[in-house]
Amino acid sequence: MENLSAVEATSSGTSDHWYALRCKSNMEFIVNDQLKAKLIPNYLPVYAVRPVNPRSHTLKPYFPGYLFVNDEPEQLYAQKVFLMRGVIGLVNFDGVPATIHPKLIEAVRRQTQQLNLEQKQARSGFMPGDEVLVEDSLIGELEGIFEKCINGQERVSVLLRMVQGGMMRMELPAAKVRRKSLRNG
Repeated sequence: MENLSAVEATSSGTSDHWYALRCKSNMEFIVNDQLKAKLIPNYLPVYAVRPVNPRSHTLKPYFPGYLFVNDEPEQLYAQKVFLMRGVIGLVNFDGVPATIHPKLIEAVRRQTQQLNLEQKQARSGFMPGDEVLVEDSLIGELEGIFEKCINGQERVSVLLRMVQGGMMRMELPAAKVRRKSLRNG
């Protein structure tokens, strides 16, 4: 369950609005899997963490105890969503389920994507625009600019400065990239 895209992937539902589904503590991933098994459109916003215990989850819910569903409440009742393991119910006010506009869901999606990107880049030790040196046995040592992490700490994208003055994008193992040291004078 530690794959970010597997958790966040969701299909668009039949409803114009989303609803917040409350679930028991630490049951968000289980409820998410159950909803996917029933083909109920949902969204569980998560962010990556580096746990102290290596067996712990590397993803945490952005809103602990909640996820979002994109189906009408009548359909959710018909599919017995509220009888699923870990589900408490829809967030409601005066007995009426509270609707969430799709633009708010999209804003949460952008926020979690940005947070995950920042955390991924912080783990690599480089930020976009950092001056780096690429050391490779085939091409030697070339200067470049760090662009982004491709998949965590293993691969990165670097813009290499070419002899003609142009730039060339290259994806390579992060181990071949090091920070360019500042020279005095």
